[in-house]
Amino acid sequence: MEHLFDDILEKDEKIIAVIKPNKKRYWKNLLFFAIPLFWPHLIMMLVASLFTLPFFFAHGYNNLYYAYTNKRLIRRSGWIGVDYRCLEYKDVTATSVTVGFLDKGCKTGSLGFSSPSVHAGTPMTFSYVNNPYDVMREIKEQMNNIEK
Repeated sequence: MEHLFDDILEKDEKIIAVIKPNKKRYWKNLLFFAIPLFWPHLIMMLVASLFTLPFFFAHGYNNLYYAYTNKRLIRRSGWIGVDYRCLEYKDVTATSVTVGFLDKGCKTGSLGFSSPSVHAGTPMTFSYVNNPYDVMREIKEQMNNIEK
């Protein structure tokens, strides 16, 4: 899976790990969109949930990968094309691990990395990650190695 990031890697950059989000947890979000509690028209909900949302969710999942290298964090995503979002370790000012209600059943969580330089302070997030505490620990080790 490392080849998925070849387009943006620097010459001296090495991928430490590539993470594919948990598929079961990713698709649980589709169920939340399909719940008609706040949808004013049932027909619109049915069309969106049966045809539109699964199509976009499937394409979004196929392109969604996370990686961390010896220099930075990389998020690969996109529903139609492929987009990359990168965050250098030296720019990370805070980290977080969040395990929500839906995550508990799948043993997943979200990793957050904050930086004032990323999209006006919007944190980079690795969502639906298996064993989020272990993965964060590994990433923090890489971040500490860069500081030395």
